[in-house]
Amino acid sequence: MLSSLALLIKLSYQPKSALASLRDSAPYLAGGMLALLATFAFEYAASGSFWVERSARGQAFGDHYSPILITLLVSNLIAAAAPVAFVALVFVPACLFSASLIDRRTSFGVLLRQEYAPLLTCVLYSWALSHLVITIPAFFLSALGQGDAVVLIAIGAARFGYFLVLVALAFHTVLRLSYSAALGGTVLACVSLIALPLVPRLGRFLTSPMILILVILFLRSYWTELMSSHEGRIRFKQSLETATLNPADATAHYNLGLIYQQRGMNEEAKASFRRAIEIDTDETDAHYQLGRMARAEGRLADAIQHFDAVVRQNSSHSQNEVWREIGRAYLQAGQFEDAADALKQFLDKRPSNAEGRYYYGVALNRLGREKEALVEMNVVIESVRTSPPYKYRMEKSWMREAQSFIANSGAQK
Repeated sequence: MLSSLALLIKLSYQPKSALASLRDSAPYLAGGMLALLATFAFEYAASGSFWVERSARGQAFGDHYSPILITLLVSNLIAAAAPVAFVALVFVPACLFSASLIDRRTSFGVLLRQEYAPLLTCVLYSWALSHLVITIPAFFLSALGQGDAVVLIAIGAARFGYFLVLVALAFHTVLRLSYSAALGGTVLACVSLIALPLVPRLGRFLTSPMILILVILFLRSYWTELMSSHEGRIRFKQSLETATLNPADATAHYNLGLIYQQRGMNEEAKASFRRAIEIDTDETDAHYQLGRMARAEGRLADAIQHFDAVVRQNSSHSQNEVWREIGRAYLQAGQFEDAADALKQFLDKRPSNAEGRYYYGVALNRLGREKEALVEMNVVIESVRTSPPYKYRMEKSWMREAQSFIANSGAQK
């Protein structure tokens, strides 16, 4: 529990680092408990229940544990559980759904299975911190008798504003979205908060033991599936970290690098890939991933060096995709002739790949071969348009890029 509190405190001054730690460990049970207690503390402080009860009964500060107050505490605790349940069961899935709409790389179902536990944990901790930070001023405002409507609205706005800032950071950290996409996803997910005023009714609804048991039984299997998926990945990562203790196991370091890369932990990923190459200089896959990362970071000379190592070892690596990556690196470097040659070699083996054909058209255009470039763009559009549904979903972005290229060239289809 102390480690959970430490992460909550760290979230207040190093939010990105704390969210990354929460993403990797996903202590969602601790997050739920902290969110529940923070909600209870805030609601109890903001409502002024303590001061009203103390004033009405004329009790001393140390005698406030009356039966009436204990009843009030219990009812407030039950009421606090409803918004936390809303966040877990409605808001977090809404966040994942909005992410799937903004970033089409992964479907909502896949995101729900893979990222629900990490995002839930980060959102619950964000909810807990945003409530705790506002609890103290809410407590003293209620003590001063300033709990009028304007003050309550201001307190609520500050609480939700801070919460949504942290949620946007969680989008960026867990789902690896850009800051603009994370902000858009947060705004879109806020639509679900329209139903938040209905939460008190939900709280009263769940006070029925029979209904509560039925809800738990209904959600138990689905909840178990979502959580077991994340726990399985945690165990897999731990087993890989254990395997990397073997100084001769290059594959373990490579697989660990893939996990880091998927999580957006690029420096750790590069270190694992480099270690794999140190152990086994023929670790082609590690060279390929380092080349892709170097190209994405603009380190084009390093990218070409890694891709050359891949080609020397296996010229058809990853279904010849190494040639597409080489072409893209040369294109970024302004070496358009080399880019066209590499992309042509890729298309000789993968003629229906829309991404490769698009970049080949760009290379031809930069070489002054505009008519050939337009032909390639039209081939991209036609091949994507007539492709099977699963392939269309994967490659339609390249069709839009080709259409934009043609429109900017002033050409008519």
